[in-house]
Order: sequence, then C-alpha cells, then structure tokens
Amino acid sequence: MEALVLKWGNSLAVRLPKQVAAEARFQQGDRIRLEVDEAGTVRIKRAFPTLDELVAQITPENRYTEKELGVVGTVGKEVVQW
Repeated sequence: MEALVLKWGNSLAVRLPKQVAAEARFQQGDRIRLEVDEAGTVRIKRAFPTLDELVAQITPENRYTEKELGVVGTVGKEVVQW
C-alpha cells in the first residue's frame, strides 16, 4: 500500500490509510515512535509511556492509601519449615 508525503507547515506528513490504521490498531491521539535505520527505512511503532512518565502522573487525589487486611498470624501453610 502506498501513501503520499505532504507538506504540513514547515514539516512533512504522511496520512495513514484507514486499512493500515485499523490493522495497526491506531486510534486518534495515539503516541508513536519513528525509527530510521542507516538505509533510510522508517519504522512506526506504538510509543508506550516510560515509568518516569507514569510516576509523574501520580497525585495525592489518585493515590491509594494502605489498607489493613485484618489477618493476624498464619492461616494456612504460610510458614515453611526448612
């Protein structure tokens, strides 16, 4: 399948055909990573957030507090005799 490289402001853009976007399961707003090898081959990969990006989203409002489970002592075979 082919697509055109078009000018978009000072950059270039490629519009992904509907079939390609569906097969790659891309949706509007998805982040992607572009990789180019020495031969000029471009690979488009889904970009996943880094751990630092995920941790940066933690706020006091969306953070859970510790919960006491109420279990005291052993219940089953938790104690292992070596």
